[in-house]
Amino acid sequence: MPLETPESDMYQSSIGAHRLAYRSHISKLVKAGLINHAIHLFDQMTQSNCRVFSVDYNRFIGVLLRHSRLHLAHHYYRRHVIPRGFSLLPFTYSRFISALCSSPNNLPLIQDLLSDLHALGFVSDIWAFNTYLSFLCRHNRLETALEHFHSMPSKGREPDVVSYTIIVDALCKAQRFDEAARVWRGLTGKGLSPDYKACVAIVVGLCGGGRVDLAYELVVDVIKGGVKVNILVYNALIDGFCRMGRVDKAMKIKAFMSGNGCVPDLVTYNILLNYCCDEGMVSEASRLVETMERSGVEPDLYSYNELLKCFCKANMVDRAYMMLVERMQTKGLCDVVSYNTLITAFCKVRRTRRGYELFEEMCGKGIRPDMVTFNILIDAFLREGSIQVVKKLLDEMTRAGILPDRIFYTAVVDHLCKTGKVDTAHSVFRDMVENGVNPDVISYNALVNGFCKASRVMDAMRLYDEMQRNGLYPDEVTFKLIVGGLIKGKKLSLACRVWDQMMEKGLTLDRHLSETLVNAMQSSDGA
Repeated sequence: MPLETPESDMYQSSIGAHRLAYRSHISKLVKAGLINHAIHLFDQMTQSNCRVFSVDYNRFIGVLLRHSRLHLAHHYYRRHVIPRGFSLLPFTYSRFISALCSSPNNLPLIQDLLSDLHALGFVSDIWAFNTYLSFLCRHNRLETALEHFHSMPSKGREPDVVSYTIIVDALCKAQRFDEAARVWRGLTGKGLSPDYKACVAIVVGLCGGGRVDLAYELVVDVIKGGVKVNILVYNALIDGFCRMGRVDKAMKIKAFMSGNGCVPDLVTYNILLNYCCDEGMVSEASRLVETMERSGVEPDLYSYNELLKCFCKANMVDRAYMMLVERMQTKGLCDVVSYNTLITAFCKVRRTRRGYELFEEMCGKGIRPDMVTFNILIDAFLREGSIQVVKKLLDEMTRAGILPDRIFYTAVVDHLCKTGKVDTAHSVFRDMVENGVNPDVISYNALVNGFCKASRVMDAMRLYDEMQRNGLYPDEVTFKLIVGGLIKGKKLSLACRVWDQMMEKGLTLDRHLSETLVNAMQSSDGA
């Protein structure tokens, strides 16, 4: 055994002092936020004659993780820590795994760390475990998450309430509701007390999938057992039962929540109001709004719009308008949806002029009409045959910067053609083109049909030629309309030419039309 000399003691002491100086200087650089300088100095330390210990690497990798230098942290771990026979502390491994969960691209690195952790006989902290579970579920790796979840006890770590919540939520989102229920029962069966987040996960998840009875069954026992749940749970159950048409059960839950010290909020009332309005329960909906106001829950725009819709569905349009004026406008709760609901209702009961007055009223109040508003009015005036008003509304749309789309224009053209207003339809068609909306084959077919029915087949032929110049190919409907119109107009040679073009494209006339053309040609020859 070599003798220790004073010189060797001094050398070791000098090296130790040198190491402490490095550590101190690195720490100061980190505190000052000079991470690149700290990295450079740490590299100097590892290349000096100082002995670097496992604790140095643990601290330094911790710094890199805290400053999101994840790949550099992994470099030091793989190229320095492992080759030197060191390991990280369980806490550092946990921090490392949690940090890597920021990106799905890091999954292979996480799995390597977990493998090393297991080989060392270490167990990650529960928060790191849950972060990894959540990471897997977020990135559509539910099977891996389930495998990891079920293997936790064998690795020395029991899942906690957060672990169960993550898995329940992921299973519900994957619509694996029975599995979610089994995991929930495993949670309560182990004596764990679900918190409000766990209750939200199971109830909202199951109710969203239509499994309302199962959600109620699973959560009611824990509520009776003293677990306080928040209003999200009650609202999800109330909404679920309303959607099932079981408003009696929904009302019982509302009473139960009040008895448990959870006061119904605006969402609760709006859910019930929506049900009453959809079912045409006018009296019940009115009473519900009155109850809200008495309870200090101020109805919002949605509440009033629902009640407005309820009155309109019941054809109580004047009462609906009075509510708009007396209650909604005075509270500043009135929007384009409110007016659209009323305009629709007045048009439905054939009070179209009143609908148009409401349109003018909303514009005067600074409420900007939308595409829906114009759709309602144009459709109503088309049905009445008030073509000038339709043209005026189309012009107003353009001035308002609301450009009708191709479907809208085509519908107007088609309606005008079917009511014999072919020239107006042609004018609207030209407006569409001028406004930069390109007609498609269906648009052309609507106008072709109008011209053919009006015995203006040559106008239809001009459209037929125009669409092809614009790069659109006539379809089977186009050919049938044109050939039929040409037969009707006794343009038989032209009809035959169009028929030939049709067959060149692999299309055929139906039997009735082809026989009509052949018979017409034979009659012409016989004459």
